[in-house]
Amino acid sequence: MVRKIKTEQEKRKTRRKVFIIIVILLVILSVAGLLVWKYVLNHEDKKEIVPVKILDTMGDYDYSISDRDTNYYKSEFENLKKILNASEIDEEAYATQVARMFTIDLYTISTKVNKYDVGGSEYFHKDKKDMFEQKVIDTLYSIVLDDTYGDRKQVLPEISSVETISTEKTTYEIGEQQVEGYLVKLKMAYTDTNGYDKEASVVVCKQDDKKWSVVDFQPTLNPKYEKNNSN
Repeated sequence: MVRKIKTEQEKRKTRRKVFIIIVILLVILSVAGLLVWKYVLNHEDKKEIVPVKILDTMGDYDYSISDRDTNYYKSEFENLKKILNASEIDEEAYATQVARMFTIDLYTISTKVNKYDVGGSEYFHKDKKDMFEQKVIDTLYSIVLDDTYGDRKQVLPEISSVETISTEKTTYEIGEQQVEGYLVKLKMAYTDTNGYDKEASVVVCKQDDKKWSVVDFQPTLNPKYEKNNSN
């Protein structure tokens, strides 16, 4: 009887030791698994989002430049500031500069974060802006890769200069109203040879009796308009 009791005690001790060993092994395996995941399986360089910093703004007009913009665009922005800060604004010069800024920003695709970062949007008329942006996303910007982390290798166009060919008065229909504006014709040059548009005709009209805004853009010096819009 005594011998049997001793054997049961030993069995319990053995089972307890086995249980403790199993627990220790599970803890070790868990810790090892965590370390493997952290330092081996998850040993990729963590990407950091590259923030876009606004460098300057014209608050009354909602115009701005960022650290992603090219030096050429920044210099044109300074020209726009001079026009708007003058004691008396030259409306034709203002309209022409808006057309230039719009075109430079639209076709300098190399500075855009992704295809939804549509250049020229801030210069487009508010009533036609959404339609313009969607068209650009579906066409001109459709192949633009994401550059949120600043690691894009894709070669994209960059405007190096814009020549104003002419600026002439025109009228354009917005809704049911004929408004006065300017038709600005431009030629563009790029930093690299590419197949992108090199000519543009931009119609600019007044928005809210203050801002000159783009209402129509065609990549040609011989634009065609609907019957309701005369030039």
